[in-house]
Amino acid sequence: MKKKILSVLLIAAMAVTMCIGCGNGKSDSAATDAKQENSTAKSDNKQADAKEADSKGTVNTEDGLIGIALPSADHGWMAGCIYSAQEEVKALGLEEGSGYKILTSDSVNDQANDIEELISLGCTSIVLLPHNDEVSVAAQKIMDANINLIVFDRKVTGDYTAYLAGDNAGIGREGAKYLGDVLEGKGTIAVMSAPSVGSVSVERTEAFTEEMEKSFPDMKLIQVTADGFTQEAGLKMATDMLVANPEIDAVFSIDDEPSLGILKAVQEAGRTDIKYISGGGGAQAWYQKIQSEDSIHCFTETYSPSMIADAIALAQKIQQGGEFEKDTILEPETVDSSNVADYINADSPY
Repeated sequence: MKKKILSVLLIAAMAVTMCIGCGNGKSDSAATDAKQENSTAKSDNKQADAKEADSKGTVNTEDGLIGIALPSADHGWMAGCIYSAQEEVKALGLEEGSGYKILTSDSVNDQANDIEELISLGCTSIVLLPHNDEVSVAAQKIMDANINLIVFDRKVTGDYTAYLAGDNAGIGREGAKYLGDVLEGKGTIAVMSAPSVGSVSVERTEAFTEEMEKSFPDMKLIQVTADGFTQEAGLKMATDMLVANPEIDAVFSIDDEPSLGILKAVQEAGRTDIKYISGGGGAQAWYQKIQSEDSIHCFTETYSPSMIADAIALAQKIQQGGEFEKDTILEPETVDSSNVADYINADSPY
């Protein structure tokens, strides 16, 4: 009897041991599986983060100096940019030297030197309004130095952190629609370009021509070239244009400043054939002409210099780690005699 009891106890003990062994095996296996799943999840997250970083490029999130490199105020729109930049850094509470540094330049070479200086100052971000595409080599140095590059208005060749501008193509496209409609699809239009200002001229004139060819194929287009975006450049271009062309119905000007010179040339020549002159930007002096002129209908597509404030605010947002779009385009609005009163501002420097 004792042997039977001992035998039963021994069998029971062995069974318990086997159960415990089985239980430990399952627990270890589950733990191993959990570790593997954890490891896989972490790996997947790292890969996803890497892909996101690659898609956005390297972004510097140090809250440091914002450099601002602009051309000198050779015409009203650029003066408005400089003014708006100065107002924005004040509004953001930035101190000159520690929070921001604004440099202006007269040429491509001078701007390249300004970029070198801003890099040497240890900027976290640089807002760049390039003279033209020739600044691209210097602009690439900004990216190479792991400094956020916010390009404003005019594009550069190469990579950048963010780009903000008005819709240059939209100015051309909307200008074409306006002139095509008022001229009822027929007539002769002088189309201004200004190669020295880079992509701005190209985008506006190309979009204008494309829209005309698509929507108003019977319109005759005459190509004319100005030296830049100044009243003097517009006056010189228009004087030559009027001598070479005895009959013109309208002038597509790509900036308000030369539009003022074009209007003056037309009036001094006593030409009554030209009924419409466009603009681009939003200069108060051109708004005054839009409001006061009767014999020649003036209009413009907005491209405000105050947009640079958005570019500076974007630079601060990026270096503070905020979400942002790589490309931001602000649409133009058509201003003519019917709505110009809404845009006149006596306090504006431009």
